Amino acid sequence: MSRRRCVSRIALLVALPVALLAGARLAAQAPADEAQIKAAFVYNFLKFVDWPADAFRNPQDSFVVAIVGDGDTADATEHFLTAKQLGTRPILVRRIKWDQSLSGVLAVFVAERDSKHVRHVLEAAAAGSVLSIGEGEDFASHGGIIGLLIADRRVRFDIDTDAAQTAGLKVSSKLLALTRIVHSSAGRTGGRP
Repeated sequence: MSRRRCVSRIALLVALPVALLAGARLAAQAPADEAQIKAAFVYNFLKFVDWPADAFRNPQDSFVVAIVGDGDTADATEHFLTAKQLGTRPILVRRIKWDQSLSGVLAVFVAERDSKHVRHVLEAAAAGSVLSIGEGEDFASHGGIIGLLIADRRVRFDIDTDAAQTAGLKVSSKLLALTRIVHSSAGRTGGRP
């Protein structure tokens, strides 16, 4: 692991608890503030997941993140990720519809509310090494990999390690130490998100 990557990971370990503490004031803040905090979490999640070696065809390939659906968090995530990088790779954000292909996508933020559409996206993500991130208490326990939620007026997140493993993704133990581990009871794409 390079020194720069190690420093980035240490910075996240400091930043995530600070963000969680900042989340304590969510009840008094506007939805846009909550969305911005969640967008920062999405970016930091990307730093603490390793994709299989064959996820990139070339060393200079962009890191493609798809956003499915609309809403404050989807908009904030698109804005936050634009012009950011992961290591030496620029992040490329694509807004797509729920029924569009995830070909070439490494992470998808699901802001779609229709459960049928969400299931379709999760099935498409399961077909590749795609990190699925969404909102709601049940997102991770119903097939998504990382679910953002509000608990005790703070932004929290759940991770389904089984779903991550099925997708061929390795979630850093440092990130897992900050979360609640859940397991999809009906399999990676089963159940209702």
